[in-house]
Amino acid sequence: MKNSFYIAGGDLRSVYLAKELFNEGCDVKVFGLEEADLPKEIEQIKKTEDFEKAENLVLPLPCCDSEGFLKTAFSKEKIRLSEIVEHLPEGSVLMGGLLPLEIVLLGEKRKIKVTDYYHREEFAVRNAALTAEAAAAKLMEMLAESVSNVQVLILGYGRIGRLLSAILKALDAKVTVAARRFSDLAWIRSEGMTPLEFRLLDEKISDFKVVFNTVPAPVLTKEKLVLMDKNAIIIDLASEPCGTDFSAANELGITAKKALGLPGKFAPKTAGEILKETVLNILSEMEENSDAR
Repeated sequence: MKNSFYIAGGDLRSVYLAKELFNEGCDVKVFGLEEADLPKEIEQIKKTEDFEKAENLVLPLPCCDSEGFLKTAFSKEKIRLSEIVEHLPEGSVLMGGLLPLEIVLLGEKRKIKVTDYYHREEFAVRNAALTAEAAAAKLMEMLAESVSNVQVLILGYGRIGRLLSAILKALDAKVTVAARRFSDLAWIRSEGMTPLEFRLLDEKISDFKVVFNTVPAPVLTKEKLVLMDKNAIIIDLASEPCGTDFSAANELGITAKKALGLPGKFAPKTAGEILKETVLNILSEMEENSDAR
């Protein structure tokens, strides 16, 4: 089961995943990557009916858009993800990132083994580390100057917030982190950064030249944005629908960027390697659980 993979859609992470698996001797077929630079030995399949022979299908992160179409940066074709899942054989394995509930339910109905790798801890931690590193690079690209001594606010102290704050502190930025839990505020202080209770955000937000948001909820509303320095930069790292009112930011003349999929843009080879290891871990666990029965 581990030696045969279908990879559908995605960005450079999927391209490197295909190459990594191929280099390990796996049988790899791809769909929706016809414009990607791949070894000629990797078969490009053209029809959703071709998935009827798939043993393992790997989808990108995120796997589809809000309308249910497969995400792909290397194809002009628009294919609904459900059309692919409907052709998968019973007993096959479907692995994807941020799988919508309807796809999970469709897979279960068809007796397919469905796993959302985005929620696996080993993937989440390593992906967060890449995101944090790329976010720091994105900031330097936008600032066009040193990060040293820049007043930076990070909203949220989850995996990305914690890792990003450490990187920026190491770059000598003046880092403040806003969090709600008192335990997080204590950790922020112990790590040598300035903690800020979310309830005090209105009082302090004008102090910062850079604001990173990691909270997937509406935190940078128009009411907050009007209090900010108009020369500030916002980089929103949260998953859709993000946490920034981008229309209001544009109206107020504040630079605000939606920075999704950073690992695929700044470190796609490493991101592909992480995805490969996660996929193989999933299959190993499935085999172990099967043997234990």
